[in-house]
Amino acid sequence: MNAYYEKIKFVKSKVLSYLNEIFKVYGNELLLRLEEYNLLQNKNNCIESSTATGFIMEEFVVSKLETYSQSHNNIDDIRIERIESHGTQTLSYDCCVNYQNVFFMINIKVDKGNNNAVSAINILHNDYVLTNPNQEKSFLVLKTKYTFGTSDKTKERKILVKGISVYSLEEIDFSIGHKQDHRNWSEKFNPASGRLQVTPKFMQLNRLKEDDISYNKTKQFIEKMYNTQ
Repeated sequence: MNAYYEKIKFVKSKVLSYLNEIFKVYGNELLLRLEEYNLLQNKNNCIESSTATGFIMEEFVVSKLETYSQSHNNIDDIRIERIESHGTQTLSYDCCVNYQNVFFMINIKVDKGNNNAVSAINILHNDYVLTNPNQEKSFLVLKTKYTFGTSDKTKERKILVKGISVYSLEEIDFSIGHKQDHRNWSEKFNPASGRLQVTPKFMQLNRLKEDDISYNKTKQFIEKMYNTQ
């Protein structure tokens, strides 16, 4: 039995169950409101075509997970903590869990179409490889699929949650290479600032056997991604 992977599976199952419970409270529908006005009321609103919804939902998920788990003991369950000391723009993850000597970095993603991005490779390399290199880590991607539509219950236009999923980078074999986009945030082009892409097909075709899953193996994969730019 791979003790490291057993911890990953435990944290994955807890995160998934917590978020399922949170969305269930709202009937898997979220009303986007400002001063009593439904921002999605008009079908021609400027919200749906922007990236604003993604940021709003990510903040909602982090805040609710933090509140939901704040009294947990990190033994029978897990306590999810917000990143306090940095803006998440400079980190590859949005919240974290310390469970049985493993530091879990949780990246919150929302997906209206085909959002397969994980993180900028240079930031992921800094967080996973360079920062506290002797600390065993795991990187989880917690994804919420959603669409916009009219609620069957209230007849209001809302964000409709269509499902959630979670995976860990440690489960994926990157020995044959990786995929990335070419986004760049600096004046001088830096290929390492492209975001790692993990599609469902890539994940399905490149899964590691349980016995092969380890922090050091994934650290080597990320090191190679960074150094082969």
